[in-house]
This record gives sequence, C-alpha cells and structure tokens, in this order.
Amino acid sequence: MHWLMESRASRWLMALVLLLTLVSAAGLTRMGLASDYRIFFDEDDSDLLRLEQMQDTYSTTDNVFIMIEPPADDGVYNADTLRLVHELTQALWRLPHVSRVDSLTNFPYSSADGDDILIEEFVYELDEITPERIAFIAAAAGQERDLVGNLVTADGRYTAINVTTRLPGLDNKAEVLAVTDGVDELVAVYQAANPGHHFYQTGVVEMNGAFFKAAKKDFVTLIPLMIVFVLISAGLILGSPAAAGAILVIVVLALCGSLGMAGWLGIRLSAPSVSAPIIMFTVIVASAIHILSYIKRQIAAGLPRHDAVLQSYQRNIKPITVSHLTTIVGFLAMNFSDSPPFRDLGNIVALGVLFSLLLTVTVLPQLLLRLRFSARTTATTRLFERMSRLSDWVIRRRRPVLWLMLPLALAIAALSPLNALNDDLIRYFDKSQTFRADSERIDAHFSGIYTIDYSLSASQQSGIFEPGFLRFLGQFDAWLLEQPEVVTTSSPLHRIKDLNRLMNGGDAAFYRLPADATTAAQQFLLYEMSLPFGRDVTHQVSFDKSAAKLTARLQNLSSLGLIAFEERAQGWLWQHQPATIEIYHSSPAVIFAHIGESNIISLLQGASLAFVVISIMLMLVFGSFYIGLLSLIPNLLPVAAAFGFWYCINGQISMGLAGVSAMAIGIIVDDTVHFIYQYINGLKRGLTPEDSVRETFSKTMGGIVISSLLLVAGFLLLSTSAFEKNAQMGMLTSITIVLALLFDLLLLPALVLSFLRRVPTSAARYFRKAEELQDAN
Repeated sequence: MHWLMESRASRWLMALVLLLTLVSAAGLTRMGLASDYRIFFDEDDSDLLRLEQMQDTYSTTDNVFIMIEPPADDGVYNADTLRLVHELTQALWRLPHVSRVDSLTNFPYSSADGDDILIEEFVYELDEITPERIAFIAAAAGQERDLVGNLVTADGRYTAINVTTRLPGLDNKAEVLAVTDGVDELVAVYQAANPGHHFYQTGVVEMNGAFFKAAKKDFVTLIPLMIVFVLISAGLILGSPAAAGAILVIVVLALCGSLGMAGWLGIRLSAPSVSAPIIMFTVIVASAIHILSYIKRQIAAGLPRHDAVLQSYQRNIKPITVSHLTTIVGFLAMNFSDSPPFRDLGNIVALGVLFSLLLTVTVLPQLLLRLRFSARTTATTRLFERMSRLSDWVIRRRRPVLWLMLPLALAIAALSPLNALNDDLIRYFDKSQTFRADSERIDAHFSGIYTIDYSLSASQQSGIFEPGFLRFLGQFDAWLLEQPEVVTTSSPLHRIKDLNRLMNGGDAAFYRLPADATTAAQQFLLYEMSLPFGRDVTHQVSFDKSAAKLTARLQNLSSLGLIAFEERAQGWLWQHQPATIEIYHSSPAVIFAHIGESNIISLLQGASLAFVVISIMLMLVFGSFYIGLLSLIPNLLPVAAAFGFWYCINGQISMGLAGVSAMAIGIIVDDTVHFIYQYINGLKRGLTPEDSVRETFSKTMGGIVISSLLLVAGFLLLSTSAFEKNAQMGMLTSITIVLALLFDLLLLPALVLSFLRRVPTSAARYFRKAEELQDAN
C-alpha cells in the first residue's frame, strides 16, 4: 500500500484524478432543473407520441384550474362572488402564454333570435351584476351541460376558472413559472381583497410547477442539511473535526465531479434525480467511516499516524473497492427504467460513487497523513469495546439465532409479492405540498388533472356531422356517464343538440341531433362565427371537422384504477365501435399510469440482473462459488424482508420504490464483504471460527454499525423530501439497511460459524495469490 501514499506514481495519479474531477465539475454550468412532466418519458415513447398527436389535432389543454369557495351558505350566485370571478377572469387573460380563460361569468350563453343565434357572456361589465341578472344566471347556468360539473357544481356551492395556456417551448421552466407565479400573485391579491373566499389550484401547468418547486426545495434544503450532517456526525464519531473535513472534501469533490459530468452528458436534475446528491453523500460517508474508524482505533492503541493509515488501507482497500463497485452496479441497474429521471438518478449516483472510489484511493490517504487524530476515547472506540460482548452472545446462541431468524425473515419476505404495483399522480408530492392538498380538495367537487381524452375520427372532411358519427358519439358519452369514476364529460355533442333546439324556436323537444349532416354543419358554422375572440372550438373539434374530442373527467384515481377504467372503456369500444370511425385516447394522467406500471416492472427486471452481477462479483472477490453463494443470504433476505415489511405498513410499490431493491443490495453488500473478508483472514491465520468471529467483531463490526447508522440517518433525511417518491425511497431503503444491520450482527455470524468453519481450497489459493501481489507492491 506504500504506492498509494508515498510513491511518485501516487502523486501523479492523484493529480490526474483531481484534473478529471475539475474538468468534469466544469459541466455544472450546464446543469439545470427540469419543470415539465414530459421529462418522465423518452422522446420516442409511444404514449407520449399519442398525447402529442392529440395536442396537434386539437388546441393544447395544458391548464391551471382555480376553484373558488365562497363563504359558507352563500353559494356562487351572489354579487360579491360573481364580481370576484369576473375581475379575476379578466386579470388572468393578461398573464403570459394564456390562450383562453373559461369561467361562469364569461360563459358564452346561446339564445335564438329569429333565424340567428345570439351569443352573449353572462357578465360583460360589472354594472350588469344586478339581482335580476344574478337570478337569470342561476337559472340558465343550471341547465348548461358545458358548465355544470366543469365550472360550477350542481348545487351552486363552488365555481371554477379554467386557464388554458399555449407555451412556446423555448424555455419550458421559465414559461411554466411565468404562468404559475402570475396565477399565485393574482390569487394572493384577490384572496386578500376577499378574505371570505378560498382559492384552490390544480392543473397540468400547476403540476409542472410543482415538480420544479419540489426539486428546488430538496436541492436548497436537503443538500445543506446533509453537509451539516456529515460534519457533525463524522466529527462526533471520530472525535476529529479535521477528519470530518477530510470526508467533506471527498464528498464535495465527488458531488461536483458527478453532477458536472451529468451536465456534460446533457442530464438535467428533476424531482426524482435531485435526490442523487443526498444518496451520494450518505454512501460515500458510510464507506469512508470504515477507513477512518480503523485509523482512530489504531491511534488510540498507540500506533503512529503513518502506520495507522497504512494498516487501515491494507485492511480495508479491497472490501471498500468491492463495496464501491457493487454500489455502482446496483445504481447502474436503474438504467433498465422506462422513465429517464430514474435512469438519471442511477447514473448520477453511480458516477458519484466512481469519483468517490478514485478520490478515496488517491486524495484521501494524502489528507489523512496530514491530519491529527486525538487518542482520547470516543463513541467509536467505546462501540468497538462493546462489540466483543455481542460476539460472545452470538457465538453461544448461534443455533437459536439461525433457526429463529431465517424462518422469520423468510416468512416476512414471503409477503413482498403481495405488494400492489401501483402509483398515484397526485401523491407524487408530499402532503405538505400545496399542489397535492389543493388537488385533493378540488377532486371532492370537480375533477382535477385526471382526465381521458378520446379522439373520434371520421373518414372524411366534416365527417363529424354525419348522423351515424353523432349517434355513436352520444352512445359512448352516455356509457361514460354511467361509470362511477366519471364526474362529467365534455364534447361538441351537447352544443350540436342545443343549436338544433335554438334554430327551432328554442323548443325543448328539438334538443336532439339534427336530421342530416348538412343541417348540423350549417348550424355549427353559424355558432362558430358568433363566438367571441378566444372562445373557438378547436379544443374539441379538428380544423377540418373530421375529428371530435370527447373528454371524460375522472375522480382522482391510482394507476391501477385508471388502467382498469381505461381497459373497461376499451372493451366497450371493441364491441360497439363502427368500422368507419377511428378512435385513440390519451392524456397526461393516462401516460403517467402507463409509465408507472412499465417502470415498476423494468426496474424490478434491472434489480434481478443486478443481483446476478453482484453475486458473480462476490464469488470472484472471495475466489469461491460457495462463499459467494453464502454471502447472498444476508444480502438478499433483508431486501426481500423489507418489501414484506412494506406490505404491512403500506402495501403498494410505486415507480420510485421499485428501484430500491437494486440500489439497496449494492449498498448493503458493503458490510457483508467487510465482515466475511475479515473473518476469512482470521481463519487463514489459524484462528478458530469462534476466535475469528470475535476478532472480526472487535476490529470491523463497530465500523459496520456506524456506517449503517449513518446510512439510515442519511436516507431518513431523504424521507423528508417534498417529492413523495423520494421520501418513500428513503424510508424503504432505511428499513432495508436496518434489517441488513440486524442480519450482519446476528445472522451472518451464525451462518459462518455453522457453514464456513474453514476456508475453501479455491478461496485459500485466491487469497494467497492476492497477498503475494500485495506484498510485491
């Protein structure tokens, strides 16, 4: 190990690693935060392409939906509320990128005037809000199919304003924030002026803004907290602020190198991937603790600093290298994800761990040789002393431990397949997030962001006016309204029927489809020509009138519920869809349900491959198929048991949690490798299995406990994330690491005492060659 610290080659290697890190860190200028839900999908994703096809056929429906709750028992049909809605509607028109604003007051009410259609907004000017006009609006609005359930509740208790945007797409983050910040400012002004009214906001644009705000909040709060955590915990554990500073140097360099490299690769941070720095910090600190705690213990025993550093590296360099590599493999397995942000998360952390390995073998030893370590007793040394007592207890009770823990762990692990693979778009965000709270409140009275748009295409221009097309549209609309998940529907159907009524003297008996396509087309053209500016029908009808859109507004559903509804609707269409009509469907909620389901499956497949690769690595590390296989038990069982435990407390595996299995095994292998490696070393030196366990506990287990507790603390910090997927990932990973620590403390010693009482011949030869190579260096 002298070449790592004192040779000329070590200095050149350190300079090369630092140069690579600094060049990589220059890419930080290219790093940014993403704020568009489309980042969750590949550009060629079939579901995303179908959504874009929908948005090319009809005008965009990216929106902000504002629900207004008047004072209790007032309802919306009063002068104060109508004045508020009118003024806010006018103000919202003036925001950037707004293409349409729909509300109760500017609703285009249609009436007949001889052979003409008269269209007027319910409220043009504030002085129109008289008791007589209010009574008229209340009576007329309750009969308008396009209003009830969309912009006003049937009981008149709540109303809403829907703001449709058309973003240029040149700078998505700036455009989204221009809209959401503008809406927030306006709502704040009107809330202050109308304290009795309450405002709630949701919509696709608000969701995009929520993704950005959650990522930004985590980035500016959790990372500084993690830096403080590193300094305080390492300083307390090691009794040396300088040692904590050395760890911090490695962590910051690895962080800058990995994020900078991600910037060069064109990766942008998003709500899921912003957790990468937190995970990196945690993993790197836990790994460095093994080296530093051993140095601390040797110095406390009277060894000079130089010799303590040298011995620590001789003892720990191989298991630390292996643990870094297995962690990299675990996070690289996230590249199986169907969703880019989760691939980004895996790649950023893998890059960070790679930089950590390079810096740990080059820069860290040079720093440690220049630090002063106190020889006084600290929590670390006291913990090492207590480990010997635990080892005696485990040795005496190894059989009960083995026969109790294995069946219990297997029983809990057997529950893991019972977890439902499920996701919920609203619950991507923590309960403390305004977007989630508002969306859930709005869902109780309207439909939030959960919609499905069906595009029905005829075979010819103006084909939507054919009687057969309209009859089928009506049948499908009626079926949708019978479904318990559907709040309401919207399509051109009601307007076409109502136009026929108006053109027949307003006779309610004529609220039906026109007798022929020509009449329907002429009436609809007359209606279009009468509409005020900004109130066209392109959100429901294609330009050439060959396609119409039917939107089903749904209750907030989980991905399982949404997919079940989607499949039920598809089954109805297969039975009733005419051959002359082509239908496809999409919406942001639909594509998120699909990516959630496919991403869970793909991440579990990646985890399976990671298990195989890590298993092979362990067999190569120990030079023995038998030892590698045995070491899998304390690595795989905690992961399986953690998912079984998760079933008991939650029962659902979401898009973020599916990657925990690969990620966790890459991390927890670290401690297993340290234990088995030191145990085998003891056997090779002629110690009995019992004495080898005692020595391993005495020299290694304290570091394992400390590193595991640091990992748990770090991931628990992640569990406070504003992005619920990151929070759940942090919680489940913490549970996994706690279980892995219990296995390492109790089950692993029992396993090696029962099934590894001597070093296999192949492993003995392998370790002998490794030692010869190390002595040669």
